[in-house]
Amino acid sequence: MTIGSRTVAKLRHVVFNFGTGNRICFVDGVNPAIVFDGSHWEQLTSTGTGASPSVSGHSAQTGGGNQCINAPSVVDVFENHLFLAGDTTAEAAVAHSAPSTSAAPDGFYNFTVAAGAGQIAAGFDVVQIKPFRDNLFVFGNNNIKKISADLLAAFVLDQVTANVGCVARDSVLEIGGDLMFLAPDGFRPVSGTSRIGDVELETISKPIQATLVDLIKNNDMSTLNGVVIRSKSQVRYFVGDASTDATDSVGIIGGLSDSSGSISWEFGELIGIRASVCTSGYVGTEEFILHGDYGGKIYRQENGKSFAGLDIVAIYATPYLDFGETEQRKVLRKVNTFIRAEGPLEMNLAMAYDWGDYNTARPSTYSQGSQGGPTVYGGRAITYSGSNTLYGGSSKPIMTSDVQGSGFSTRATFVTVGQTESFSIQGIVFEFSVAGRR
Repeated sequence: MTIGSRTVAKLRHVVFNFGTGNRICFVDGVNPAIVFDGSHWEQLTSTGTGASPSVSGHSAQTGGGNQCINAPSVVDVFENHLFLAGDTTAEAAVAHSAPSTSAAPDGFYNFTVAAGAGQIAAGFDVVQIKPFRDNLFVFGNNNIKKISADLLAAFVLDQVTANVGCVARDSVLEIGGDLMFLAPDGFRPVSGTSRIGDVELETISKPIQATLVDLIKNNDMSTLNGVVIRSKSQVRYFVGDASTDATDSVGIIGGLSDSSGSISWEFGELIGIRASVCTSGYVGTEEFILHGDYGGKIYRQENGKSFAGLDIVAIYATPYLDFGETEQRKVLRKVNTFIRAEGPLEMNLAMAYDWGDYNTARPSTYSQGSQGGPTVYGGRAITYSGSNTLYGGSSKPIMTSDVQGSGFSTRATFVTVGQTESFSIQGIVFEFSVAGRR
């Protein structure tokens, strides 16, 4: 949809329930915000009176008020108020509704001063707003502030930083109790530190900083879409628009890992998903991860063994490992790969030496196989002789390959191509003997 020089690029929404049933509010950056109660739609405009549909009738469209902004791009709820921001004609304004209370349960329709609504001037162009703990964080390109409730004033605005900002509106996601966003130098969290009221913004993606800087430099960040996979403590970001072929669309995957008793982040690259929008949520006890394509189709992730009917390509490469000694040659004998596979798996292993020196010989690719894990009765509801039950799996989840070659450093690259169940590499053990020094 295009109105004048403005075109609707993306819908955003928030679902909430302040005691009168579930509501969903949509914004698109071009039209007024609109609230849907399951049966009727109500626009929120600056010319509205703030009356709820139950009072004024749905045909009157009188939601909103003099504090409302007319073309918000972002929306969220905080402290029983509906917040709107990102209007291109009022880029620094953050508008909030009247409070929704037991006496006025439909306060989110009312944006009049008399009812307690208002606007907060952020002092910069607002990119995104997201609640975290007791604050509503307001992100700009180079600034972050936070809005908090106050006993004397409705809300107060405090500075967080004037040196860090958010470069992608839809990169702000909550995962693992933290709020994370994409800054010019990588992903950063908004997390509380040991000091009361303080905020930690240290980057969490140093190992892939160069990759992220290139991603930001070479792509339009307004096309970035992010989604959280809660069951895996994982986030996925996709970049690409209608002019980009799906095979050229790129992305970043990040996950929380418990390594040596401490929680840390692990990241990888994604290819092949051209997402125009993403979402996730639970339906009952099952998590659904969905994304829409610019071709008009909706895809479900984490379902099935193929990539829209095609083989899945997965690549993992270790860094070049010198095993603590850069000047001593190592003769590789064996590679033991510890995996967690949900089904039968064939994996190719390639060895490289001496930091990729083309003068150093490389052996041919090796093939490794696994039958997946054994079936264990007791902990889960497993049907004997069921269609998805596998017998005879190895009780030791190790794939062993006898390898050849030598060098001062070694890298192992694992590649799978096919339609297999999910798997993960848990660890790698290299067996080698030492030879002469340089």
